[in-house]
Amino acid sequence: ERPPRLDRSPLPPDVPMPGMAPPPPPPPRDAVTFDFSSVMDEIEEGLEGFLEPDANGVHSGGYYNHSIYFDSPDYRYYREKREGDLVRLKPRLRAYRTYRGETPRSVYLELKGRYGQIVAKRRAPVDRGLAERMLCNGPLNLSGSETESAAMGEFLYLAHRFHLAPCVSVFYHRAAYFGAFYPDVRMTFDRVVQCSRATSLDDTGDAFIYAIPANWLVIELKYNDKVPGLLLRRFRSLGLQRATFSKFAASLDRTHDAVFAPCFVQA
Repeated sequence: ERPPRLDRSPLPPDVPMPGMAPPPPPPPRDAVTFDFSSVMDEIEEGLEGFLEPDANGVHSGGYYNHSIYFDSPDYRYYREKREGDLVRLKPRLRAYRTYRGETPRSVYLELKGRYGQIVAKRRAPVDRGLAERMLCNGPLNLSGSETESAAMGEFLYLAHRFHLAPCVSVFYHRAAYFGAFYPDVRMTFDRVVQCSRATSLDDTGDAFIYAIPANWLVIELKYNDKVPGLLLRRFRSLGLQRATFSKFAASLDRTHDAVFAPCFVQA
């Protein structure tokens, strides 16, 4: 029996959440915009039998990701992305919520790296107290037990070497699906993508602005090795085309004037 459709009604695409800043101006005419529900329903119907909802969000229509990214004073990781480095990294804390305004149900340290066409993520669970210390200004000193994970050990090295500090928060709603017959395939739909210079684990809604227009939807396809041919043909029949987009870089563009300084802008 097919799992029930996700309920997406609590998040109308064109109505800002209470306390949120208004979205950016409408995109140009040739940009791709659409209504969340109609597009997701069309894709859901087109991929019926291929994808199943992630169990973590099937009863609540998805969940919320709250990512806090770290960077150096000269925006090392932002420049790696904008300059198209084949090998690059994004250190972040990621908190998961079922509903807005609630305490995070889990927090992870993640080191998301790209190595050519391969994306790999190293992560470790972090308790709230340690996460708060990581978000404070100044040197980060950890006990031996706190550096047992490889991810935390690597982060500590990078933090000291490049003087990393939290630089931007990204908050959005995600609905995720897994391949019914292809367990290595995952597809996510991210909407209401917002950002803030406030780097606290608290859900301070009034501190966020839209990173991209409020009615834009970010669809990600994640897989190991390659996409099964049958599934790839189905994606193409739905008009889905590959493109690159970074919520981290887009959020820095919206919140940090310094990234537009002459030393970061190509002539």
